[in-house]
Amino acid sequence: MARVPLTGWKLAWHALTFVLVVVLLMAPALWNGYPLIYFDSEDYVEMAFTFQPIVWRIMTYGMMCTVARLFGTLWAMPLLHAILTTWVLHEAVMGFIGRWRHMVFLGVGLGLALFTGLPWVASQLLADVFAGVAVLGIAALAFGEGLSYRRRWALGIVTALAICVHMSHVAVAAGLLLVLLAMWGLSRFLRRMPRPRLGVASAAIVCGILTVPTVHYFAMGRFVFSESGQVLQLALFVQNGIAKAYLDEVCPQGVQLEMCDHKDELPRTADEFLWGDSPFDEMGGWKALHDEAGFIVHDAIRRFPLRVLEAAADNMIDQIESIDSGEDLVPMTWHFVKTQLRRYPDEFKEFRFARQQRRPAIAFDALNAFQVPINQAAEVVTLALLLVAWRRRDRTTTGLALLVVAAILGNAFVCGAISNPHDRYQNRVVWLALFTAVVGAVRLDQRFAGVRRMAIAAENKALADQSERDKAGGGTG
Repeated sequence: MARVPLTGWKLAWHALTFVLVVVLLMAPALWNGYPLIYFDSEDYVEMAFTFQPIVWRIMTYGMMCTVARLFGTLWAMPLLHAILTTWVLHEAVMGFIGRWRHMVFLGVGLGLALFTGLPWVASQLLADVFAGVAVLGIAALAFGEGLSYRRRWALGIVTALAICVHMSHVAVAAGLLLVLLAMWGLSRFLRRMPRPRLGVASAAIVCGILTVPTVHYFAMGRFVFSESGQVLQLALFVQNGIAKAYLDEVCPQGVQLEMCDHKDELPRTADEFLWGDSPFDEMGGWKALHDEAGFIVHDAIRRFPLRVLEAAADNMIDQIESIDSGEDLVPMTWHFVKTQLRRYPDEFKEFRFARQQRRPAIAFDALNAFQVPINQAAEVVTLALLLVAWRRRDRTTTGLALLVVAAILGNAFVCGAISNPHDRYQNRVVWLALFTAVVGAVRLDQRFAGVRRMAIAAENKALADQSERDKAGGGTG
C-alpha cells in the first residue's frame, strides 16, 4: 500500500482535514474559554518551572509542560495534545486502510470527537490523552502496512513520548510488549495469528519505559521509576479493608508499625486516606511511610492472597465499567489560582472567567447518557470484529483488535486492581474501541469488495474465453 504523493488541491484538502480534527479535539477547551484544569495540573505546571521532583508524580509530563512555559501560555498544552493525537490517528489510518484513506481519517476524527470523550481528555492539562495515543502508536507500528521507514521511526518517537509521561502508560506498554512477543512466538505455530513487526514497536516501548528513570536520574540522582507506588497500593488496601484486617491481626502481636496507632482511624476510600482528613500526614506522609507501606503491602499479600485477588478482580471489573467523561472537572478557583497567578498571570482573566470556574459546575450527564452506550457497544463490536477477522484470516485487523482488547483490559488492571478505579482512567482509552470498530469494518468491507471485484473479473474473463472458443468453433464448422 505505497502512498501516492499529494499535490495541488488534494494536498490542501488533506491539510484542511488535519486542521479540522485538531480543532475538534480542542473543542472543549475552546468552548470552555481556557484549557481544562484538573487537580493534578498544578503539580505538573510547577515542575515545568522548578524542575524539582514531587514524590507522588513522575517528572516526564512536567518536563513536557515546559512547552507551555516556552510559549508563555497554557494554551500550548491542549494544542500540543491535539496535534500529536491527530497525527497518530492519521498515521494509524494510513497504515491500516488501503483505499479512501483521507476520507476514513476524517470520518474517524469526526466519530471520535462526537461519540467519545477523547476531546475532553485532550483539552485537559493532564497526561491522560497519551494513554490511548501510546496504544494506537504501538498497534500501528506492529501491524500497520502503509507506513514508510521514516514515518515509522517518527511514529516510534511520538509513541515513546506518549509512554513515558505517566507510570500507568509505562505499565500498560510493558504488558503490550509481552503480548507482542507472545503473538510473534505463536505465529510460528498458528497460521492465523498475526506476526507483529517488532523492530520499531519494541524500540519505542523500551525507550519510552527507560525515559522515566533516566529523567529522574538527571533530576534527583536516582535511577527510579516512582517512589510512590507502595503508598498508592497501601491506600487501595485501606479502601478495600485489607489494611485494617492486616493491622488487626499483626498489631496485637507487637509488630512495630506506625499505622498500628491509627488503625481505627482509617477512612473508607483511598483518596480520603491520601488527600483528605486522615492520619496520613500525621504518620509522616509519602516519604516517611514509603518503607512501611511496602512492608504492609507485601506481608498482607502473603497473609491474605485470596482476599487480595478477589479485591483486585472486583476493582478491575469496576474500572472496565467506569468510562464516564468529566470526572472531577469542577471549579478550580480555590485550587489552581495561586499557580495561575504565579506562573501565568497574564492569563488569569481567561482562567477566572472560563466556564469550568462557574457555578454550577459543567454538567456531563447528558453527554455521558449519549456517549457511554456507544462506547460500550464499540467494545462489544471490537470483540466481535476480532472473531470475524480471525476467521477471515485478516491478520492486520486481528492484530489491531487483539492489541486494543489487551490494552483496555491491561489499563483496567493497572488503574483499577493496582491503583484505584476512576472514570477518567478508562475513559482515556475506551475511544480505541470505536477506532478499531470503524477501521476494522472498513478493512473488512474493502477486503470483501476486493474479493468481489476479483470474482467478477474472473467471471468476465471466463465468459470472454468462452466467447472466443465459441467463435473459433463456429469458424471451423
